[in-house]
Amino acid sequence: MTSRPFDSLFARLMLAQTILMVLVAMMFMATRSHVTAAPYAQLWAANLMQVVRQPAGAALLPASPGYPVQRQAVLPGGFKSHNLTMGPGFASWQSEFALRGLAMDDIRAVHSASGMQFWFHAVQPGFDPVWLGLPAPPLLSFLSVHGAPLEPLMAVVFVGLSWWFTRHVTRPLQQLSRRMRGDVLGINSKGGAVAPQESIIQGASGEIRLIYNDYQQLLDRLQIAEIERGLLLAGVSHDLRSPLSRIRLAAELLPELTDPKPHIEIITRNVDHADKLIGSFLDFVRAGSLVMDETVDVAAVAASVVARFGCSPELLSMTVAPEGVLLGRANGLLIERLVFNLIDNGLMHGKAPVVVTVSAGRDQTGRGTVQIDVCDAGIGLPEGQEGALLQAFARGDPSRGRPGSGLGLSIVRQIVTRMAGTLVFTRDDRGHHAIVRF
Repeated sequence: MTSRPFDSLFARLMLAQTILMVLVAMMFMATRSHVTAAPYAQLWAANLMQVVRQPAGAALLPASPGYPVQRQAVLPGGFKSHNLTMGPGFASWQSEFALRGLAMDDIRAVHSASGMQFWFHAVQPGFDPVWLGLPAPPLLSFLSVHGAPLEPLMAVVFVGLSWWFTRHVTRPLQQLSRRMRGDVLGINSKGGAVAPQESIIQGASGEIRLIYNDYQQLLDRLQIAEIERGLLLAGVSHDLRSPLSRIRLAAELLPELTDPKPHIEIITRNVDHADKLIGSFLDFVRAGSLVMDETVDVAAVAASVVARFGCSPELLSMTVAPEGVLLGRANGLLIERLVFNLIDNGLMHGKAPVVVTVSAGRDQTGRGTVQIDVCDAGIGLPEGQEGALLQAFARGDPSRGRPGSGLGLSIVRQIVTRMAGTLVFTRDDRGHHAIVRF
């Protein structure tokens, strides 16, 4: 891809500052010219009118001390000249001189061997048009011979300050760009740690800090996604291989057995196991892809999930919830899967009874909240291992001999993250609580 002129932010900022400086200089020149027009017209007008009326060859009067006048029929050639008639502020020169009886229709700045000169084209009624030249007054430093030595220094100072300011603004963006390229290339299926990078926050503006914080969140999610993708592939290949091997062994033995019923039961049981594993994998993937565009009655969803378990009230129950506990920008299938996994985790790894409570309230800022509390009588998650057990395929020591894929709490965490909620585990005299709050 070919680069266009001023395609970089650095070049655009330098161009913008240059244009701004030129505009400021033009405004300053216009203001200075307008302010000085009346004094110079009052000082020069009478003498210049006399010069216009003098015959050719007569001795010329100076416009004022230090400003000798030249008179010519045509503008001097061989020198570079600039038309100032339409320039900012010089229109006031024409009007001020006209008020004092001297008419002119053109003003030129001429760079001659003796320095900068002003030439006025006088068109006095009753007299031949004539060009009157005199040294340029010090309206601006770049229009004055005395200010010429300062011009290179001013240009160097301006370019230096502009370069410093522009680099100060663009350096954090360049650092962030390098960091992003390095981070993305450095992530592997194990969520490889990113090599330390130069500080981006230091000296950056508030907008860049916000971009960096958002990028850091995306990077964290990408690292987690890469870790989970690798674990998912490993889990599919490992967890499915066991039931498939048992199915294959039982199928190979069927023709040699007189009573195939036990082996058919083994095949059926392992097919169900494989189906549950595949369902867990699909739930794990689906939790990160379904659209959040529904308003869900969380109490109704939780009640249907509790009923689907078909357990006695001594094992699983739900406290009476107010009607219409609504949650916007959600997905009913994900809420259902979240409640199901929390209940299943409590029944399988906790201890009965399991009690589900759905409630609505408001937080400290007055915003509406929806809370799902699944409480069981077990000892709960090992202290200090909550974060580790929320990862995909993570299983605590007591549950390693039990059936399962290790995805239940990981799916819950993924759903909570997608819906901008919170998941906490607490313990009180009633038992162990898994509390989700949206």
